[in-house]
Amino acid sequence: MKIKFILASLFFSAFFVSCSNSNEDGVDATDSIPTTFTSLATNTFWNYNVSSTYNGNVTSRKDSLHVGSDISLNSLNYKKMLAEGIDPVGTASGFYSSILNNNGLRVDGSRLRLSGTVNLPTLVSDPITLNLNDFIIFKENAASGTQLSTVSGSFTQTVQTYPLNFDYTFKSVADGNLSTYTVNGQTYTDIKKTKLILNLTVTYPTTLGGIPTSLTVLPSQDVIVSTQYYSKNIGVIYTKTDIQYAMNPAVVSALNLPSTIPSSGTVNQEEFIDSYHIN
Repeated sequence: MKIKFILASLFFSAFFVSCSNSNEDGVDATDSIPTTFTSLATNTFWNYNVSSTYNGNVTSRKDSLHVGSDISLNSLNYKKMLAEGIDPVGTASGFYSSILNNNGLRVDGSRLRLSGTVNLPTLVSDPITLNLNDFIIFKENAASGTQLSTVSGSFTQTVQTYPLNFDYTFKSVADGNLSTYTVNGQTYTDIKKTKLILNLTVTYPTTLGGIPTSLTVLPSQDVIVSTQYYSKNIGVIYTKTDIQYAMNPAVVSALNLPSTIPSSGTVNQEEFIDSYHIN
């Protein structure tokens, strides 16, 4: 997704630092049973039609996601996932394919765990980049609303002479089940959903009247909410991703930020399965 904002210098164009990881899903008797909601057999693939909407303008692409060879990360065995754009040829544009690309995915009982460097497409030209270690992106038997994994941290970046503090949390949450779901006229059965959510707060530490204080440039908000729909024995058949932000207008005015910096923005993206091959 090539949407270039002047905000690229303000938000996200940096590596996340000082992050902590945790997995918070519960354990039950079925946790040891390998999930069948995604096959990780080598040469399995899924093709997706990707539709992105910004300011009423729709861009259409097609991605392909493949299961590659075996790799070892932190002494654990994974499958390397590979994604590419096939129409046009190049880099994958869909959120789901992009976060898996060149990273390791493994089945751990009822869970799918992701390790590697994840680039999160946002409303800027450069992505947010963070490192995930055995992050749970799906759990077959999780109750709706259960938090599966979370990564949080903070960093400071100087923007236009303003030292800004960034606090973030990236988490996965089980989002319930559907008996059926229809994509491109094809009805799929036994659907389980997972949300991936990035929450961000941006503040400006300053002194007012001799008293140290902090101005909230970007109030705490979910700037990315992406929902994956998994179908049994197939994998992800549909992904809906909303990317948005809204800065505090009073602080924008107080800091005298240029009018060319958008105070808010929204991108909506959908990834529809087009074809697949399961080994």
